[in-house]
Amino acid sequence: MNISFPSMFKLTKITFMKTYDLYDRAMEPVRHWWMYLIIGVLAFILGVFMLTSPTITYELMTLLLGLALMVFGIIELIVGLFSRNIFVSRAAVLIGAILNIVLGILLAANPGIAALTLPLILGMWMLYQSFMIISYAGDLKGFKVKGYGLTLFCGIVLLILAILILLRPVTIGMMTVAIYIALSFIIYGLSEIVSAFRLKSIHNEINY
Repeated sequence: MNISFPSMFKLTKITFMKTYDLYDRAMEPVRHWWMYLIIGVLAFILGVFMLTSPTITYELMTLLLGLALMVFGIIELIVGLFSRNIFVSRAAVLIGAILNIVLGILLAANPGIAALTLPLILGMWMLYQSFMIISYAGDLKGFKVKGYGLTLFCGIVLLILAILILLRPVTIGMMTVAIYIALSFIIYGLSEIVSAFRLKSIHNEINY
């Protein structure tokens, strides 16, 4: 397939502008980095609580997850709307925020009904978040930012846990679901904490 010179030039120009825009935004301090830190700390605490509370009921677990996702979504929505220099795609942040809010409302409003499909719902959520984290790690690697490996590791672990849940969303036992979800929130929390500090100082670490 032949591509004309003007088309190649236009494609190169678009790619350059996108890269330059990302680089330009990355060179600025991220104003709301601390909000991601809040998400990370809350997710980590929730994960540890669930992991150390084997007697927690399915309904209570669903309610807690629903409330947590609503809080995460609201925070991400604020960051997406009011931070230009968020380094990652604003559209992806806003989509993730809306997804968290919708799932949070669904789980919190119907803890008994949602418990029947909780593995499937959370598995899909974990899958989306893992792709986001892995993509973010790729951006860090592209700009040769140190420490991207830890972010990538968290994304891969979260992806594996999501697949394990989605492979058996119905037959998997409640205790196993609780453990997987707890571990997922711990990993997700750690990745958000790491991301928060990366976003805080990323303009000082870029080697491009």
